[in-house]
Amino acid sequence: MSLINQVLQNVEARQGNAALDGKSDAGWGTQVKPVLSHQGSSSGLGVWIKKLFFGGVLLALLATLFMNWPLLMAKLTPTPVATPVSPVANTQPMAAQPKAPPAVAAAAWEPPQLTKSLFSAWHTDQASAATSVNKPASAMAPVPVKKVAAPQVEGEFTIQPADPKANEAAGAVVSVIEPPLEAANAVKPGKAREEESGPRGVVNKQVRPEQEVNILIQRAVDHEQKGRLNEALVTLRQALNTYPQSEDARQLLASYLFESKQEPEAVAVLQAGIKQYPSQIGLAKSLAKWQLAHAQPDAVLQTLKPVANVLIQDAESQWMLAMAYQQTSQHAAALPHFERATVLQPGRAQWMIAYAISLQAAGQSNQALQQLQQAYQLPLSERLSEFVSQRIRQLGGAVPTRNE
Repeated sequence: MSLINQVLQNVEARQGNAALDGKSDAGWGTQVKPVLSHQGSSSGLGVWIKKLFFGGVLLALLATLFMNWPLLMAKLTPTPVATPVSPVANTQPMAAQPKAPPAVAAAAWEPPQLTKSLFSAWHTDQASAATSVNKPASAMAPVPVKKVAAPQVEGEFTIQPADPKANEAAGAVVSVIEPPLEAANAVKPGKAREEESGPRGVVNKQVRPEQEVNILIQRAVDHEQKGRLNEALVTLRQALNTYPQSEDARQLLASYLFESKQEPEAVAVLQAGIKQYPSQIGLAKSLAKWQLAHAQPDAVLQTLKPVANVLIQDAESQWMLAMAYQQTSQHAAALPHFERATVLQPGRAQWMIAYAISLQAAGQSNQALQQLQQAYQLPLSERLSEFVSQRIRQLGGAVPTRNE
């Protein structure tokens, strides 16, 4: 504003000088016009406020324009109109595509198989066929027709044609596609693979000794059921030589030897097994049973004492021990075994009668009478019933009435 006032002052000063010169000539008096002057600090502050106001408005306009610029450009940009293009007919004749050979066309429809190696070979053949199809006819050389064998799945049975000469006589040959063994046998030399697999066409099947023993036992049983006992013995001896720790083979051999009256060999077979395999307590039981039946109580004690603790829950072994002690007049030693046997298997009349005899011999008459009266109520033979009734009368008891 000060610049404008200065300009106005200069203009009016020049005009005033011109007017004074004219009026002086005409006789007018001197006249001075008022000139704009500086108003002080208050007018300068108002000017600055106006400048700040207009500057703020300008900044607000610029900020609004910057924020809405994408939307404004989108509105101002014209949308291109898609003009439909009419298809132009191709007047040039297309080059004739070369036909694929019959072998390639036949291989195109075959599906990929499950075997990875066979599928990769099939994929390679298909890729080469596609490449040959895309080549121009002039660049393709005549390729002899080659039949592509379809890839096979491992273990699949297929029918393949034989040679033309042999096909006239034999027709078709059935073959089995075996899984490839290259990965497993890559490290092994060829000779080692032949030794492992054995001769071609022969199944190399190994049988473990325990399996072979079971087969021999079954064969021996078949021989014995058909009346060929000697063949059964030979088979069982072979089984023991193959697998001597077989308890079943040893037990069966001893049983057949006892049946054929070859008792010394049977006893030797059982004793050898007890010595070599003491944990096989069934051998001790079989030997003790034969010894007790042949009135050899000392041998029974010698056989069963080493395994008495193991046989504590076996009623038959406890009864054999008790009978061996009774037959050697060791009635006090027989009582615990009799009691144990009758508890494990109650209701055995013969065991109760034998228990009563040892009780009476040991001076326990009341317990003996009680055992005899209980045994008399059980089914007994006529001779045994008479024996029990006589014992009851000897002990001063009354013979109970039997429930028929």
